[in-house]
Amino acid sequence: MSFLTLLLFVKIGVTAVAVLIPLLIAPGAWLAKVFGGRGGPVVVYRLYGVTIAALLVGYGFGVRPAMAGVFPMAIVTMGLVSNTGALVILLGSKARRKPLIRLAAVFFAAIAAGLAFALVAPELALSPLWGGAG
Repeated sequence: MSFLTLLLFVKIGVTAVAVLIPLLIAPGAWLAKVFGGRGGPVVVYRLYGVTIAALLVGYGFGVRPAMAGVFPMAIVTMGLVSNTGALVILLGSKARRKPLIRLAAVFFAAIAAGLAFALVAPELALSPLWGGAG
């Protein structure tokens, strides 16, 4: 398994559990509290959840090429824009002092850094982590 494949799996798994599922099923009041909102319509959170699901499908389409040693430029670029953008928005929000938001910011920063590394050194990002075939 390569660094890039592992990074994509981590991004998909952690985001699905920590972001997607709560956005789709958590009560609106809880979501407003976590995100620092005023408890607006729950449909906004659900729509954001669907957007996250679409991004995760995109990441999923990057796994197979990465496992085959082909660099998925469009997927990596999409992820870099998405994670960097999320980080900037979180750091600029009033909610940035909340522990869950700080944890999310660290996660987005780590994924963005990993994807930036992959863009700078695609051959290294695709090479096997533990020897043997990718």
